[in-house]
Amino acid sequence: MLLGCVSVLASGAAQAQAQGTGAETPEAVASEPTAEPGLGMNLAYLRDWSSAQPFLDVMKTARRWIGHKPGQWGGVSYESLMAQDLLDAQGWPKRVPGDLGSIGTVILTDLPPEAEIFAGEYLLRFKGEGIVEVSGRAQNVRYGKGEVRFEFTPGSGPVVIRIQRSDPYGKGDHLRDITVVKREHLAAYEAGAVFHPEYLKVLQGLDTLRFMDWGNTNNSRLASWDDRARVDDFSYTRQGVPYEVMQQLAGAVGADVWITLPHLAEDAYARGACRLLREAVPEDGRVYVEYSNEVWNWTFDQAEWAAEQALALWGDRDQGTQFYGMRAAQVAEICAEAFGPEQREQLVNVIATQTGWLGLEKGILTAPLWRDKGPGYHPPHESFDAYAVTGYFGVLGSDKRRDMVRQWIEDSAEAARAAGEAAGLGGAALEAHVARHRYDLAVSLATDELLSGALSGDAEGSLNDLRDRVFPYHAGIAREYDLDLIMYEGGTHVVGIGAGVDDPELTAFFTHLNYTAEMGMLYARLIADWRAAGGGLFTHFNEIQKPGKWGSWGALRYLGDDTARWQVLEAAK
Repeated sequence: MLLGCVSVLASGAAQAQAQGTGAETPEAVASEPTAEPGLGMNLAYLRDWSSAQPFLDVMKTARRWIGHKPGQWGGVSYESLMAQDLLDAQGWPKRVPGDLGSIGTVILTDLPPEAEIFAGEYLLRFKGEGIVEVSGRAQNVRYGKGEVRFEFTPGSGPVVIRIQRSDPYGKGDHLRDITVVKREHLAAYEAGAVFHPEYLKVLQGLDTLRFMDWGNTNNSRLASWDDRARVDDFSYTRQGVPYEVMQQLAGAVGADVWITLPHLAEDAYARGACRLLREAVPEDGRVYVEYSNEVWNWTFDQAEWAAEQALALWGDRDQGTQFYGMRAAQVAEICAEAFGPEQREQLVNVIATQTGWLGLEKGILTAPLWRDKGPGYHPPHESFDAYAVTGYFGVLGSDKRRDMVRQWIEDSAEAARAAGEAAGLGGAALEAHVARHRYDLAVSLATDELLSGALSGDAEGSLNDLRDRVFPYHAGIAREYDLDLIMYEGGTHVVGIGAGVDDPELTAFFTHLNYTAEMGMLYARLIADWRAAGGGLFTHFNEIQKPGKWGSWGALRYLGDDTARWQVLEAAK
């Protein structure tokens, strides 16, 4: 996801990682295009405040442990708890030392009140000896042997879980395997179900699931395959969701898997991930493998790291994107070898570029510094099957457009009031009318701007710009290098940028705009233009996320929601 970028089409600035593999270069096999390009979906990151809550066991989205000093909240970080050897291999607290009052976490944080699907009675169960306390938004809390029952309604604040004692008698029987399941789902969970049934319905019919955020890809510190996320981790916010669980979800909804490997991943990590997924993928399924995410985007650690690698190898820290091309090609070769010739067609090796920087992709796809300074050079593009770009539109929050949008908001509210007064409304009826229609004019103006840039006089970031300039350019690049053109992220990028992030008036309007019928119309245009340009897989960012000042990325705002954007995406499945 692009946070704080200047252009909707630019993902950032440019960079990635290296190390020779010693493997021979197998011939890249172009993936077979489908008659009707599929719809993919990025899955929103997992946090305790995630409004998707995709797991029946909501402990899987619990925050990392917090050490609470006596009489205060917090005081000791998760990293410090690990350094003191207070957590076991799965992350469960082995003991609570005397200088701490408790070790705790939070779940179901700040869920929208409208997310009534999560309201009800929950059962927390655990193994081992100790004391567990539940508070916060938990109501009617009842304690039993090895369990805690409580009721929950969505709203401000979290359900707080505190471990007051763990293995108090030093017998090695510490608290562990905590699960928190809504009562109505207990039978399904005990029968082996993992995912919320309504979440599965949301994903049904999608062609591909991109697990970039589920894998905690951005700023990842993972390098060794031994340190990867495990199925029995206490929470999947710890190291990300395990690949086994990603494939399980994809299999449950009949979708392909798209993983993004950590930028620090050693060769053995890439090999292990691809072997695992090769064994798990169904006969008619495919696995998309991408090295890291937006390695040119300076919002993320991987961009700085790639710049440092380019400096060390070639003496030029401005060529991190060439390093990205080199290391991505090396990783792609490892994955091709792991899949082997028998299953090579089930692997889709993906290379991406910063979409708005036309021409940057040349260095990624050819890596001339690698060619000139070696060793082991081969043109990176030969290792890939698909070339991935973004399809974002809408830089209304940029410095150039911010004042214009503020004026729209002011004029729109005045127009709503004038219309109400002309209709003879007054008092509370007038104020209610203004509240309902305060953005009507602004939405109409914004729609025109998003279509063509007509009001600012600048088409960059508009749908017309994507249709007439950006998509045709990248379609040409894909043809030149014999790669399938796919989209790794796309959709609305109507969000505050820079100073606009903390402007509550802009945030309120942008949030409203992103869920209007007009936005649905813009989405229909975007998808049609992408397919007309020869684009294949269209991968939206993302499925479910609560909107706010950082963006309205979720096509749905919470599980159980419905929006105009979502209806268009449903029709495109």
